[in-house]
Amino acid sequence: MMSTIADAAVFSSSSAAVSILLKGTLFVILGLAAAWLARRQRASVRHLLLAATFATLLALPFLVLLGPAVSVEIPVRAGDDALAPVNTTVPNGPVARPAPNAGAVLARRPYALSWPVLALGIWLGGAALLLLPIAFDLWRVRRIVRQGLPWIELRPKISALAVEGGVLRFVDVLRHEEIVSPFTCGMWRPVIVLPATATAWSDADLERALVHELEHVRRLDWAVQLAARLTCGCYWFHPLVWIAWRRLCLEAERACDDAVVERAERTDYAEQLVSMAERMSVTEAHPVLGMANRSDLLSRVAALLDGTQRRGRAGAFAATGAICAAVVLGTAIGPVRAVGVPIGRDAVAEAPGSGQTRDQASLSPKRIHRLDVALYEAASDGDVDAISRLLDAGANVNATIIGDGSPLIGATREGQLSAVRLLLDRGADPNMGVPGDGNPLIMAAREGHVDVVTLLLDSGASIDQSVPGDENALIQASGSGHLEIVKLLVSRGANVNARVWAPRTPNDGEWRTPLGMARSHSHTQVVEFLRSAGAVE
Repeated sequence: MMSTIADAAVFSSSSAAVSILLKGTLFVILGLAAAWLARRQRASVRHLLLAATFATLLALPFLVLLGPAVSVEIPVRAGDDALAPVNTTVPNGPVARPAPNAGAVLARRPYALSWPVLALGIWLGGAALLLLPIAFDLWRVRRIVRQGLPWIELRPKISALAVEGGVLRFVDVLRHEEIVSPFTCGMWRPVIVLPATATAWSDADLERALVHELEHVRRLDWAVQLAARLTCGCYWFHPLVWIAWRRLCLEAERACDDAVVERAERTDYAEQLVSMAERMSVTEAHPVLGMANRSDLLSRVAALLDGTQRRGRAGAFAATGAICAAVVLGTAIGPVRAVGVPIGRDAVAEAPGSGQTRDQASLSPKRIHRLDVALYEAASDGDVDAISRLLDAGANVNATIIGDGSPLIGATREGQLSAVRLLLDRGADPNMGVPGDGNPLIMAAREGHVDVVTLLLDSGASIDQSVPGDENALIQASGSGHLEIVKLLVSRGANVNARVWAPRTPNDGEWRTPLGMARSHSHTQVVEFLRSAGAVE
């Protein structure tokens, strides 16, 4: 039972994962499309659109898993096999025939590795492989910053440039021998790290490098790209997310380049970028925001030399629009759940009295069957918490488990009063009979559970209902010698002279009565009581 509950939980988680994947794909496509449509706009605007896309991707799992669900019904036409009943019946109706090899399916099976579990393991492994390098890069940055030499003489200049660029925080400047290109790190205490050879740079080259890095600080690019990198680690399998990441990094650099060319000659700055990139190793990994690298150098230089390209910072209108669009899309699409609703002649789950709900119809027959088997076992064990979870997961409260009966029959047979009460509250039919397994009242009477019999009668159980192969409640109680239950049933109006045919073979059988069953099993006190109540031979 616990394995099936775990499988149901994994199935629910896998459904949420598919929902996150589909919605995330939609968000990335919209973000990339918006960035492409804004290709003639400022780089800062395109970066803002892509940053909003990553923010939505990062918030999407929380919106899907924790947000209020909004179900949208989608009509689908299901085939006969898709909705063929495997273990459910119409209450008080004929039993649905099991599928081929049903005996093997109905047997309890140990928990097997299913595709949701396998997919979850692959995702976790991939995410770990992608997130571990981030931790290593952060450690590397911390080591560089700790080992860097403060450039005290440059602090007045960096302070003046920071004020001009709108950076209100203190920004420190360090030098390090391992660095060949300037980079920025930190958010609350930002640091610009320059190569040790920067002391030999011209004043113009040094100023351009500082302006570029200060723009990164002002734009909070360190935090944005770290969050985007974490998002890529979570969506490592999605190629569009990596394309968006590549575009985000490029647009961040181009936005900072624009801040430089607003106060410096474009050709001089392009030459400086090329010179820096040539000094860098092709295979060098850059854990931080670097001023130059080979991978996007061509695009950046081309943009610098393009006189028609618009430059500058994103205005308040663009920022507000991007944020509002991300919030609206996230809150509108994130909580949506698509629920397939079968239509046409195969929509048996919607037929009155089918014993299934629309939510159950959206699950596969095999999944429904496993949930129903687990529900029967939980009911027989009296595990009310498991019963609630399984019913919430889509188990059928009126399911028929071939060879065992229904969940309510299992609970009444074992005398699980709390489970019986919960199942009745959740819609279990107290008069649902299963040939060979009786009905809830018959089983409770046969096993001598007085409190369960009382609850069933109070809940509308038919006192004289008979089921082929199991007679009725009074006959079973009399044959088992449960005098207290016999008295209870008679006091509630049970027919002491009820006669039910009990076949032994297709052509042979016998009529059974409460008095006859009590006599055949030598229950003297029951015989005397039935006679006093009017029972006759």
